[in-house]
Amino acid sequence: MAFLLAAVLLAQAPAPDDKKIQELVEKCGAEAIAEREAAVKELMAMGDPVLPALEKAVKGGLSPESKAGVQKVIDELMLPARWVKDVVEGDWNQVYQRLDQALRNKELDKPQAVRVFTAILVNDNVTPDQRQAILQIASNQKLRDIWPAVIQLMGKEDPYQNYYHYLQQLRPPKEAAIPLLKMIPKMQNSNLSWQMLDLARNLKADRVAFEECLTAIIEGDDANLKNNALGWLQQGRLNVSFPTLIRWWRNQPGLRAYQLREAVLRTPPGDGVNDVVELLRSNQADDVQLAVDYVGRQRIVAAAGGVAKAFDERPELKVSILQALRTLRCEEELRKWISTGSGPGRRAALVLAAELGWISAGPEVVKALSHEEPAVRREAAIAAGALKVSESAAKLEELLKDGDGGVRRGALVSLALVQRGAATKIVLAHVTSEDPDLQAAAVESLPSIDAEQALAALTTEAALGRAITRHALAVLIVKGGTGMLHRVMARVQGKITPDELHSQIRLIQSVPARYGFAPGFQPDPSQFR
Repeated sequence: MAFLLAAVLLAQAPAPDDKKIQELVEKCGAEAIAEREAAVKELMAMGDPVLPALEKAVKGGLSPESKAGVQKVIDELMLPARWVKDVVEGDWNQVYQRLDQALRNKELDKPQAVRVFTAILVNDNVTPDQRQAILQIASNQKLRDIWPAVIQLMGKEDPYQNYYHYLQQLRPPKEAAIPLLKMIPKMQNSNLSWQMLDLARNLKADRVAFEECLTAIIEGDDANLKNNALGWLQQGRLNVSFPTLIRWWRNQPGLRAYQLREAVLRTPPGDGVNDVVELLRSNQADDVQLAVDYVGRQRIVAAAGGVAKAFDERPELKVSILQALRTLRCEEELRKWISTGSGPGRRAALVLAAELGWISAGPEVVKALSHEEPAVRREAAIAAGALKVSESAAKLEELLKDGDGGVRRGALVSLALVQRGAATKIVLAHVTSEDPDLQAAAVESLPSIDAEQALAALTTEAALGRAITRHALAVLIVKGGTGMLHRVMARVQGKITPDELHSQIRLIQSVPARYGFAPGFQPDPSQFR
């Protein structure tokens, strides 16, 4: 009977090493006390799987000393089975009192009690009420090491038993987190799963195991558990590494809502900077948006080049990209990009310098005005004007003769921005230029120069006879508002019809950025009469 009870308890135990067991059995009869005790202790440590071999050994021809040692091991290992038999077959009230008394009187030491209680708890023939009573004794006696049995019971998900309550009372060690985490994704009870996840978190579970469990939840079908996890992510109550969050972001596009996004933005990158750079190269706009916002939030200067490259590729993210770069304060990096062509390249870096208004890049902008590539010279000319780099004036004037029309146009517009009134003469001279690029640039530059001189030059008899003058006067009107409108109408004296001016004004208002001012002035047609 004893052997059968042990077999029930240990049906899945690994096979023992028969040769090793035989050696230890022989040592149980050694002359040296220390050697005998060591053999007994080692057999005990091997646990219940050795019982069949020991049962067989005591029936053989052992010395009295060896037989006594082996029997001691058998009795100790069979202790849980005997108590299980009493609980299942005996008078429960009497067994309960005996078990409680054995603990109080130290008849069972703690290791023995843990083994006995574990065997009782996991036996399928023990009733729920009996388990509750055993758990209450264990809780009162602080038998903390029965926690594996309690976790095993929780895995059965009995809706009528609150084993989690007892597990909390036992205050399990950190090692309990691993079996908890392995069990959670397989459970059907969302509330119980969530309680177990919370306990594993409080136990400071190993990060890899914890994140594997969370990944199984995120990728699983339990919507309640998944929503709870995302809620905790949003609140910052789950400590998840950046690479894992990015993996969720990539593999679960349906979860790219506020909770997951905010969790990513809040988490330091650690070793995941390369993941951020990869997101910046993505062909999906929401990936790039996340990466840009993340670089700004976490101030990852190493990713500034990737953010700058996205400026050309993602015009819809212009505002976010500029904000991220301002947050990074990467002016030195920008100057280096302009000088060496690294990062996003010279042309893109010059565009960014103009957009960001970083005047510290002025010296590099001036040098770029002499670059061999027309695209670089053009953006350098535009940046010189946007940054109002006074040292660029002489070179900008030279570029009015550049072989590239875009360079000439940018140079004249920027020269007007840099010199303002001092550029009036050269701008007005190019209003009648035969070079269409310089003529267009001159008209665009009118808001930057001396308005009185411009008005006087554009309302002469000769000037009023040119078609370009109507457009130029309309630019002045849109820039100067109602006051300029009345002054123009007084000077033209009917030589230009109100309808002609009005049509030009509407044209300019359709592309206000080209002329360097925001829309706003909306003249009433009656004002032209």
